[in-house]
Amino acid sequence: MTRRPVLLPQKRPSPQTHLSSGVRSRKMLSQDSPLLNLPASLDKKQAVFLDGIRHAVQIADFSYQRLCHELTRLSAANAPGAAGSSYTHVFLDAWGFVDAVDRFRCLWEMQPTSGSIPAPYSPNVVRKQLQDVRDVRNVSAHIAQKIDQIVSLNSSVLGSLRWVTVSSQSPLKIKTHFVRPGIMRGNVNGQFAMPDSKVRFLNGTGGVALAAGKHDANLSKAHEFLSSVVKFIEGNLEFPGANENTDKLPTDMFGSAELDTRDS
Repeated sequence: MTRRPVLLPQKRPSPQTHLSSGVRSRKMLSQDSPLLNLPASLDKKQAVFLDGIRHAVQIADFSYQRLCHELTRLSAANAPGAAGSSYTHVFLDAWGFVDAVDRFRCLWEMQPTSGSIPAPYSPNVVRKQLQDVRDVRNVSAHIAQKIDQIVSLNSSVLGSLRWVTVSSQSPLKIKTHFVRPGIMRGNVNGQFAMPDSKVRFLNGTGGVALAAGKHDANLSKAHEFLSSVVKFIEGNLEFPGANENTDKLPTDMFGSAELDTRDS
């Protein structure tokens, strides 16, 4: 007999932690997260959806944390953008985050029990909260079809990043930055990050935004919202009939073997 999970009415959320410069956030998924402990009796289709959600969360969190770490490192460098330097690594993480967040949104909307999710995190609310991420993702996914738009805007094929970094906590000093990669023709505008609300710093950096084509996505706000959805999942997802002794689905297999390199 397979069982479907139940998302209970939302419990009172835990207070958000606003991280200081240089402090690395804990992983978004806790060790005892229900997403990491799916019961073996769970409906097969729902289990695959929840496992996909788990992977999307882990990739998004890893990408964003590493992105912030590297942006802080760029901020502290004596000559960021010196001849021969490359920004490939930060755009790899920025676009990796965007792709994972949009995959999370899609799985969240289409999972079998999505109709029972309370309003604060219903598929419609999640879609609206992450719409800017989807917009920039669609530019990247259809880059060939968006070339005319990119040319007319004189923008970069990779998009552009902007962010703020704490350079000193006492006295408090904050630097604002942008990276606009790729070829440039004529006058090219670079937009600095100018936060208009509270900034949540992670690994010393916050207010991270990615622009692509005519769209703009606040990656920091998307990461914070995703974290709130994960807290909702961990606080409210229950599996009827399951307990600490229930068999769990095994995860994450790694294989290794040595190849025979001798001449035949």
